[in-house]
Amino acid sequence: MPEKKQELICYGIAASNGYAIGRVCLVRHDESFFVEPLDRNIDPSEAAGEIAHFHASLDAARNEILILQEELRSKADASDVGIFDAQLLITDDQLLTREVESMISNNCKPADYAFFKVVEKFVAAISVMPDSYIKERTADIRDVAARVLTHLQERQSGMMHYDDQRIILAHDLTPSDTAALDRRRVLGFAVETGSASSHTAILARSMQLPAVLGISGDFFEAVHDNDMMILDGYTGKLILHPTKETEAEYRRKMEAALVFFHKLASEKRLNAETCDGFVLQLSGNIENVDDVATVQEYGGCGIGLFRSEYMFLNASGLPGEEEQLATYKRMLQAMGSEAVVVRTLDIGGDKLDQALQRYAEPNPFLGLRGIRFCLQERRDVLRTQLRALLRAGVYGNLKVMLPMVTCVEEILEVRALIEELKQELRREKLEFVPDLQIGAMIETPAAALLAGPLAKVVDFFSIGTNDLVQYTLAVDRTNERLNYLYYPTHPAVLTLIANCITMARRHNIPVSVCGEIAGDPKFTPLLVGLGVHELSMPPVAIGPVRRVVRQLQMADAELAAQQVLECETPEKALEISMKMLRDVAPEIAELVAPEHV
Repeated sequence: MPEKKQELICYGIAASNGYAIGRVCLVRHDESFFVEPLDRNIDPSEAAGEIAHFHASLDAARNEILILQEELRSKADASDVGIFDAQLLITDDQLLTREVESMISNNCKPADYAFFKVVEKFVAAISVMPDSYIKERTADIRDVAARVLTHLQERQSGMMHYDDQRIILAHDLTPSDTAALDRRRVLGFAVETGSASSHTAILARSMQLPAVLGISGDFFEAVHDNDMMILDGYTGKLILHPTKETEAEYRRKMEAALVFFHKLASEKRLNAETCDGFVLQLSGNIENVDDVATVQEYGGCGIGLFRSEYMFLNASGLPGEEEQLATYKRMLQAMGSEAVVVRTLDIGGDKLDQALQRYAEPNPFLGLRGIRFCLQERRDVLRTQLRALLRAGVYGNLKVMLPMVTCVEEILEVRALIEELKQELRREKLEFVPDLQIGAMIETPAAALLAGPLAKVVDFFSIGTNDLVQYTLAVDRTNERLNYLYYPTHPAVLTLIANCITMARRHNIPVSVCGEIAGDPKFTPLLVGLGVHELSMPPVAIGPVRRVVRQLQMADAELAAQQVLECETPEKALEISMKMLRDVAPEIAELVAPEHV
């Protein structure tokens, strides 16, 4: 009789919601295709043939990526397909190509070895950069390199295929690996590396695959191929060798979740209104105009954040005024009378673009990013965008939001530029909206502390909690090693949010939250109680948040919010919000409740 194995539990980062129960497909380091080729010399007469083979392999890899993009369109959100645009740029990188050709010709090295060494040089240069987001992009380079090497060495590519459904457990999954996963065969995946902002995590959420990142190496070493495992993407929990009782409990949770989300879908036409009549606006965060349909599908009441930078990041060149106008017009007409909030170009920090930025930032998160980048570095790009927005405003309920605001002068400078552009449009006899609403994105402590003066010169606030937490607590939100310090309920953060809401109320302007916590039901009672007017979130999160709002009493939520503002620790503040969630929506609390500290 085989020995009964003890149940083992591990916690990682909850990267993509959902449950998975099944056997493990274990992918180890030595199963990677990114292995150093043999160092050998070739005859000089072979160089031309090796260079031709190198270019043929680049072309083959490029075609594979294009095919992968097309296949992904049917499995994920259209906006997430753009992740592979960066990989296509790598296959077209002239500097890389020239260095490989030089090593082949001058050093008499074979194409596979020359390509490997040049790529390793590129990766080494990026790996020492201080910004963790940029360092994470080495995964994209290695992903493309593995694909090219497969063709250079004429090997078979792709992950192992199983006849049954599996949970993938790997040290790492590249974006290509993730996109290539067969949703019919893969139940979910867990990896040792990565953060919730990595491309792998973004794709997992887009494909609706349960995923846990940042698992411990010790847990990984304890797992063997075919082991039974449970993956809880809601809480970041992995259970190896689950007992019959544990497995039965999670199968019950899976069934309950299916029934629950089906019920939520039937509530999409209901208002997000508390039991005592306080109405909240629930809107969607999107990166692509095609995602408007998804917001409407989930019952969103407008677009609370259109990340316009993706028009620039995913384009072969800078989009001109007419191209931008067409995009904004299409979005506004699709939303009818519902509000559409467009954030102006937000380049810098974790979103870098060589076509826009003229030099490398030593510390991108504290450098020229957001509105300061547009005003100081690329005013030409801002002018074009604002002209397009002024003209688009006649087609619907348009609002414009400025990112990374830190002072009143930035708002006034933008308003002066808008007046200048209006004069231009009048002279050109082009139609435009006369009163374009301008809002400030509150994502720095400076903006939050300056909320009073800012409220006098803007039409609305939108609190970007992701960066507000990061800058207030000095915690890099893309670094999985600092995950334990990233607390949206930290007393300092809550004090800043409360100040924004108080100042907004005093000056009679609306305030929304568009950061990650807006779509997390754990924080809904707290945000409602603080007096937020609007929550903007990924469309799929609208249903659960709407259910929580409809179960709340505003008076109770306000009392809880006052208690939270008096808390000395983030854990205590979160527990107050969670207690209210358990009282009013226990079925949602069971899904999202953190089970560990």
